[in-house]
Amino acid sequence: MPVYNSERFLAEAIDSILQQTLVDLEFFIVDDGSTDGSSAIIRDYAERDPRIRFFQHPENRGEADARNTGMAHVAGKYVTGMDSDDVSLPERLEKQVAFLDAHPAIGAVGIFDRICDEDLTPVRFRQLPTRHPIMALNLLLFTRTVMRSSPMMVRRKYLDRKPLFDPSVVVGTDVDLHLHLLGEKGIRYANVPEDLYLYRRHDNTQYRRHRAVQRAGAIEIRYQALRRLGDPGRSVEWIIHKHPLAKLTWSERRRARRDITRLIEAMVEHNWVDAGDEPLLYAEMNQLLESTTPRYWQMFLHWYRYRIARHINR
Repeated sequence: MPVYNSERFLAEAIDSILQQTLVDLEFFIVDDGSTDGSSAIIRDYAERDPRIRFFQHPENRGEADARNTGMAHVAGKYVTGMDSDDVSLPERLEKQVAFLDAHPAIGAVGIFDRICDEDLTPVRFRQLPTRHPIMALNLLLFTRTVMRSSPMMVRRKYLDRKPLFDPSVVVGTDVDLHLHLLGEKGIRYANVPEDLYLYRRHDNTQYRRHRAVQRAGAIEIRYQALRRLGDPGRSVEWIIHKHPLAKLTWSERRRARRDITRLIEAMVEHNWVDAGDEPLLYAEMNQLLESTTPRYWQMFLHWYRYRIARHINR
């Protein structure tokens, strides 16, 4: 858990990990040059619970460096993260470990979360895709959120890049890692379909402070990942700027269908997804493209499907 000037919510975040139903854990907390009372709070917890290992940077070096400091000491079978202003529900770690134990082909597993106000009042519940091919396609195209980055749990054997988090990436370090694991390691992702994490939004969150910068950085990171797929990857780059996918003209939808089809074929060829995943990916593509049609055309399609379904049921 990287920490920078988080004294308002830090104790609640630490408690949520120490009170997990899974007790066999090491908790690495890295204070990244905080100027408030964060380091004193961490030191007090570390003195009372031997599972906490406390590291401190003399000055602020950024989230990537803070995460790398903690990762340099990790020896466990599984590794996961935590943000210093969020809350993990008690069974979060136990359920993620159980999922990875039961699914050896999955390299990393995320969870659903509740987006909350500062006082943890739920604002909305976020339903995420749970299957790897849909997660991989949406991760590349930037069409919707596929996982909460910090609480994703990864098998440590995949985490051999040095440094693991790129310090040159100011924002989007987690997205950079996710796409690295997908493109270089052929990792398979999944999500546990349960709300096990409270994501707190407040005025000082990185999301609010760097929203525009995050979007620009995420686009560039995705460009780099798509270029690893060659021409099919480069051909879909224009779609990323449509996020969330805007209404497209007929010619743009035809072009998008052609380009995403080529992208899916390239993902199979490069082992980013399995060959058997193609039908699921084409169905996802059709759903994405339908969301780009004008509203009246969408209404017609829904009406037409309803009429067809009634006819078949007869």
